[in-house]
Amino acid sequence: MAAGSNAAPLSAVERIERARRLGLAVGRVYLGAKANQMLARGLGPERMRARWSRFHRDSAESIYRTAIELQGLILKGCQYVGARADLMPREWIEVLSKLQDRVPPRELPVVRRVIEGELGRPLEAVFRDFAPRPVASASLAQVHEATLRDGRRVAVKVQYPEVAEQVRGDLANLRALFRAIGWLESDLDLLPLIDEFGRHVPRELDFLAEARNAERVAAMFVARTDVRVPRVHRDWTTRRVLVMEFVDGVKITDRDALQAAGVDLERVMRALVEAWCEQVLVHGFFQADPHPGNLLVERESGRLVLLDFGLAKQLPARFRADSLRFLVGLLRRDADEMAEALLALGFATRDGSRESLASLARAGLGAARDLAEAGSLAPERVERIGREIAEQLRRDPVVRIPSHVVLLGRTLGLLSGVARSLDTSVDPLSVALPYVMGSPAPGIRRS
Repeated sequence: MAAGSNAAPLSAVERIERARRLGLAVGRVYLGAKANQMLARGLGPERMRARWSRFHRDSAESIYRTAIELQGLILKGCQYVGARADLMPREWIEVLSKLQDRVPPRELPVVRRVIEGELGRPLEAVFRDFAPRPVASASLAQVHEATLRDGRRVAVKVQYPEVAEQVRGDLANLRALFRAIGWLESDLDLLPLIDEFGRHVPRELDFLAEARNAERVAAMFVARTDVRVPRVHRDWTTRRVLVMEFVDGVKITDRDALQAAGVDLERVMRALVEAWCEQVLVHGFFQADPHPGNLLVERESGRLVLLDFGLAKQLPARFRADSLRFLVGLLRRDADEMAEALLALGFATRDGSRESLASLARAGLGAARDLAEAGSLAPERVERIGREIAEQLRRDPVVRIPSHVVLLGRTLGLLSGVARSLDTSVDPLSVALPYVMGSPAPGIRRS
């Protein structure tokens, strides 16, 4: 295969304009937040709650418009934020989550140029049929249904021609912007977040690496009949074009369609939990982007289908043992033991002490205790816990969170959202417990 590049470098004017638009959007949010913080000194909590709610929605809508306009890395980042209901205010989630399904696709001539440049031959020489409209479009690429010359039905993932150049420029812009914010706010260091993002996103631009990840995860489930990874067609896969077996399925969060097809939702839920338990706790390698668009269920078989392996992670050898140590500390309500486990996992605070992590653990234990006793947390309790944790972080910020923990936390958050959508009686903790203790369910094949 001949590989080519169809991406025209961004001009200096385009790079400056992207930096300007990004700076204006983020600067507007930053200045608005500072204004609200000043007003909070004179306004009551009730008025400030309403004011913060309006501010969050207006800010999110401004960032949403910027993401649609700039696309590339900015859109990818906003999609990530929009999936983090555990971290962001409700207003941000409601607005930015719409980006998951509303990415404007590229036209067929653009797609054709990328494919022909990568494969070194006309589109018709490879595909007997090629759907002009994509079946899915995301921040970095879009997917078309096609048929190979030999009749096999495939999904063709095509990277946008300008996205690699945009990612490089946007990362530089974000670093400069967040460095300036860090200069203004000495207790707010966002550069580690950008560094982490900068390590992961470029990996998603290498479809050969994605192909290897898909094949590795597929090998984990070769003995299972309830989990499937589509086969990669290596002959037609390059760094910017990925050709895989086409699977016709139902989006895992479309509960009505799954029930109409007679799919056993309990079985799907159990397969979902076991699939990630096996990846994380048995093999130590996992697909780190299980959002609903990457999870399908076959109509006839009810089999879980895993898609998109651009973001995957190898866990350190001691990850399982250190995580189990943290869990034991949590169950014992031992903040010092939890802090030791966090240090072993790779967490660090600015002063490097265990006590700072233990203080955070104690705040978390207080919330867990209240939740266990009351079944839910009252808004005023949530607000107080937030203040306690924020105060501790101001005194001694966490300056290092291991990348595998960041990705695993994000993965668990996305899986939790999918589980809520399925709304089954399956208890994920009960399914996961044998894996945590080192004895997965019978029939699970170990590496």
